[in-house]
Order: sequence, then structure tokens, then C-alpha cells
Amino acid sequence: MQIARLFNHVVTLFQQTVRLNLPSFTKAQSRFLLIFVLAYLAILLLLRWRVSHDPGSAFFTVQGYAPKYSLTRLQQAQAFLQSIAQSDMENIKKAKQTNALGIVPRLCIGMPTARRSQEQYVDITIASLFDHLTPQERAQIQFNLLIAHSNPDEHPFYHELASTVNASRLADNVLFYPDIAGSSESMTNRIRQLEEKKKFNEKSYYDYNLLLHQCVTSLAPYILILEDDVLAQEGWYTRTMESLQKLDTKSRWGDEWLYLRLFFTEKFQGWHQEHWPVYLLWSCVTVTLVAGILLFLRLRLSSSSASSLLPYPRLFPQNPSLTNHHILSLPFIFIFTFACVPALIILYFAAGPQTVQPFRPGIHLMNNYGCCSQAFVFRRQMSLKLLDWFDERIAADLKAANPNNDHGWIHLRGPVDSAMEIFANERNLQRYALVPSAFQHIGAQTYKEDTESNAQEFFNVSGARGIWNFGFEQLGPAS
Repeated sequence: MQIARLFNHVVTLFQQTVRLNLPSFTKAQSRFLLIFVLAYLAILLLLRWRVSHDPGSAFFTVQGYAPKYSLTRLQQAQAFLQSIAQSDMENIKKAKQTNALGIVPRLCIGMPTARRSQEQYVDITIASLFDHLTPQERAQIQFNLLIAHSNPDEHPFYHELASTVNASRLADNVLFYPDIAGSSESMTNRIRQLEEKKKFNEKSYYDYNLLLHQCVTSLAPYILILEDDVLAQEGWYTRTMESLQKLDTKSRWGDEWLYLRLFFTEKFQGWHQEHWPVYLLWSCVTVTLVAGILLFLRLRLSSSSASSLLPYPRLFPQNPSLTNHHILSLPFIFIFTFACVPALIILYFAAGPQTVQPFRPGIHLMNNYGCCSQAFVFRRQMSLKLLDWFDERIAADLKAANPNNDHGWIHLRGPVDSAMEIFANERNLQRYALVPSAFQHIGAQTYKEDTESNAQEFFNVSGARGIWNFGFEQLGPAS
């Protein structure tokens, strides 16, 4: 019986709409709709004012790239660089001697560094890693710096005209291709060939492989591979090691993971075009659910038992008239369901995913849309498997390489981080990200961006040109 009543209400609503025979609204209904419109406009203004941290928002502007915490860390790193004088070298040597005594480090850091056409940030990157570490923390780290040039004199650390502070003295090991490629003349020649042809994506496979090999030999349980244009959070080491311990707990329960991402950009964590059927489905479900609830309430209010079911009989008298003076008249339900609710759904999507569904601080699963390769932490056991996979492709590349053609590069196709995603997908490995990021990208160039953002016209931190972690800028000094 109730289903028949509900169906009749829907039919009546449809007939009134088609005939445009919509009676005027009551004062209560008009007041409600006016308040809704005013509240909607107020929310629009609030979002335009506050939502600057979400690149997936329709209200996002270039001001969202404003560096905040990055500026503080840049100043601290620069001050640390200035303090690297002769008087500080004794402390640096003591930290190196601790690692030289054969003590197994907890973390091995590998960083390839090369001369860049624009800003050079490798000295800032290295300084931000060590400026707030305690002597005990520094002693737990082995830092391997790879000068990623077949001719090391091209790097600013060794170029006599370069203005970059030589922060390589903070490294435990400064590595060069001839030293770590062993007796493989074919590998050093191949690296030189990739340099000459500016095949930097392909060359990054060799850099990753060589650094992973070096860190694996250190026996450190964790390996961090960094790019030379990042800025570390104060307290990054403690935060990273605590997160790794949590992930190890997951591993004991059978949750195998490839890496912990210490940098990602929210730019690729927005609404995705390929998911539009899901968004449309849930939008339709929401509209249908609201319509169903309102029609159900109207049906209950119009029944003879309404006063016995509702707590305030005077507000809901028995057998209310179904004319327009009823607050849940059919025209009002129609306007609210097919105008107000869709407007709220549009506002929900326009606000952006990081506004309506923000990441909570901590470790998050990020098997898709993670970018980029600025900072990855691997377990040593997983690094060994990844090395075997890289070794196979590099061996095939060396075998197929020919100075007269490019066919050899088919074995090292795409960026190295994309290749690792293939490795993980083939083995059903999880990938995690630390939120907010422990590192910020401050480099001027990246292969993930074809064009530069207008942010460079406003801010002096180069990473604000696209590959940027907005949550990093909300961080503060470590407690």
C-alpha cells in the first residue's frame, strides 16, 4: 500500500513538472531556499579564499605554490653550509670514522648528482639532510654520493668556476663511474654514450643500479635513494625510521611492499577522468537517496499515524493536506532534489579531493598516481630482488647497444620510477607514501612536466613550478 502511495506521488510530481503547473512556495519554503542560496554563495567565497593547497580544486590559484616551510629550511640549510669551515671538519671526520669502523648503518643513502642547466641545489639538499641530525643519528647513516658524469670535472663540485659550495665533504663515500662500474668498460662507455645523446631517463637506470649495489654491500637494512634537488624536513630521519618500523609490522602479516615514498605531489591525487562512471554512479545514488528519503517522509507525514510516530504532534498534525502549504510539497521536493542536491555535488567536486577527502598524517597506500622519483626507501631484501630485475634489463641493454642505432634503449624504456611500478605490479607488491612528505622538490626541471607553471614568476623556490608537495609547506619545526 505504501509503495503504491509512493509511486502515485512520483507520478504526480512528474505530471506537475511536465505541465509546468508548479504552485508558488510557502514562506517557509521560500525562506529555506533563500538561506540555501546565501549559504551556498558563502561557501563559494570561503573555498576561493581558503582552498589554495589543493591543485585538484577549481578554486586553486598559483598562490597555492607559495613556499612557507621550504623557505625556513632553505635558510637553515644555507646557514649550515656557511658553518662548514675548517673548525667543523673534525666533527665531520668523527662521523665518518664511526662508519669506517665496520658498524652496520641503519640507513644507506644513495644520491646521484649532475650539473643542471639552471639552479644547482645539491649543496642545499645535502645540508638539509644533516643540519639537524644528532651525532648518534649521523653515525647510523652511510651517505654515498655519485658524481653522475663520465667526466667528473663537469660537476659544479669540481668545476673551478662554479659557485656551489662543495658539500661532498659531508658524504661518507664520493663515487665515480670508473670506480663502481668495476672492470666493465662496456658499462662506462654506455653511460658516456647515453650522456652524449642526452638519454637521461635511460641513464637513470644505471645510476639507480650502481647506487643500490653500493648500499646493498653496506648491509644497511634500509636504502634511501634521493635526487639532488630536494629539501629535507627537519626531523626527517626519526619520522622515516618510525614509519619503516610500522611497515615492517605489516610485512610480518604478509603485506609485502616495495618502497616507502618520501615525496609525492598532490597534483596527481585529484579526480581522475577514467573514474567518471564511478563519480556519476555515486552522484545518481545520492540524488535518488535524497529523493527517496523526502518522499518517504512526506508519505509518513500524510498518514493517519503520523502524530503517534513523530515526537512533536503539533508540528506534524494528523492527515495534513497535500497542497502547497505543506513543507514537503511535491514541487519543493523536486526543486530540492534536482537543483539543490546537484549544486552541492558540483561544489563537492569543485572543492577538490584534498579538501573534501584529505590524507591524514601517516602512512598511506599509494599504488597508483604516485609521483615522482625524488625520494624512495627500500628494504634491503627487496632491493636485492629489484637489483636482479635491473641487472637483467641493463645486461640486455648493453648487449643490444650499438653506437650507430638506438635499438638498445628498448630495454630501458621510460623513467626509472615507472619501471619500478611495473616491477611492483608483476609481483603484487604494495607501495606506500609518507603524508605529508618528508622531502620537498625544489629543482627547476623535471621530466614529468612538459611546461613550466607561472609559479616561477611569483616565488623564488624553483620546485614550485609543478612537482610540489603542498602538505610539506604546512609543516613546522620538529618537536
